[in-house]
Amino acid sequence: MVAPRLGARGARAASAMLRGALALPAPLLRPFAGPPVHTDDGRELPVPSRVVMRLIQRSMPAGLHDLARLRTDSERGGPILAGSEGRDLRVGDLTVPGAAGPLRARLYEPPGSREPGPLLVFFHGGGWILGGVESHEPVCRFLAARSGVRVLSADYRLAPEHGFPAQSDDAVAVFRHVTGDPARFGAAPGRIAVGGDSAGGNLAAAVAHDALRTGSTPPAWTLLIYPATDLLGEYASRNAYGKGFVIDTETWTGKGGLIASLVPHGEDPRLSVILDPDVAGLPPTYIATGGLDPLRDEGEAYAERLRAAGVDVTLRRFDLLFHGFASFACVERHCGTALGEIAAEVRRAMAVAGSAATGPTTAQPAEDPGDGAGVVV
Repeated sequence: MVAPRLGARGARAASAMLRGALALPAPLLRPFAGPPVHTDDGRELPVPSRVVMRLIQRSMPAGLHDLARLRTDSERGGPILAGSEGRDLRVGDLTVPGAAGPLRARLYEPPGSREPGPLLVFFHGGGWILGGVESHEPVCRFLAARSGVRVLSADYRLAPEHGFPAQSDDAVAVFRHVTGDPARFGAAPGRIAVGGDSAGGNLAAAVAHDALRTGSTPPAWTLLIYPATDLLGEYASRNAYGKGFVIDTETWTGKGGLIASLVPHGEDPRLSVILDPDVAGLPPTYIATGGLDPLRDEGEAYAERLRAAGVDVTLRRFDLLFHGFASFACVERHCGTALGEIAAEVRRAMAVAGSAATGPTTAQPAEDPGDGAGVVV
């Protein structure tokens, strides 16, 4: 079933209904949440979060034959999940040059941001095969509204129609354009960061690696939300959460899976960024992982790889959350608490990036709000 297309008012109404439903008492939600889910230390995933996780899992297709439906649902679902978040933002659509032609982008500007200031260039997740400006409306609106930092959301060519490295080539081209013409986006030179979630986190990391490798203008800071960093690696979290936890490993990387076209390139460091032999000198990096995410361990291994090379890294695990939680921040409070903390880190880091301070910075551990939050590692 394809999600209906709704106007702005209809999307806000649908969002309010979903938010209200997820705020119902746990006994009323439990029939829709499936069986209890526990972490290794015995803590139980909150019932509303289990409902969200099941919604994501049930929306996933079994293979490429359902990709068109999945893309349509992803695009139409974004405004619904965003709801009324950030309604006072100035939002404008534009095009930016990719590696092979123009790409769609959307700029979110907080009220009062008239002077040039920090900018976060954000690349959407979706396994390199789906997603775009519309699907990530909730994430980018939330980050811009809660951080006070401009956010530029940019598309890139999707697989399998566009083979690797089209995705990373586009991300690099977009970022180079922004740093080459910062005034167009209200950005101050030297205060332009890069970020993304999942596959978009992979692309954000690839942008930082490219700048280090080529000597082009580097990001001031890098934000990686449950990033993919090692396509073919073996990790305990993949074995533990590779089925029934949003990302079904076989559906994605198995024979005929959704990202089968990328698998032959799995050892390319532009795709599996953890394999890059030289990471010393990368910009300060914040990495958020979910405790119940198959990608958890590769994200954390990447953090340790950078830390060992002397990179300033903050690693934050949200123990009771799962892959994709950022997209539900506007409608589910546990997801919102986590992305709210990430937005606060954007505000802090970008203020530091624009100051005269030199040397690595150390983030202070946020007060643990519970219900899905973990610790700064």
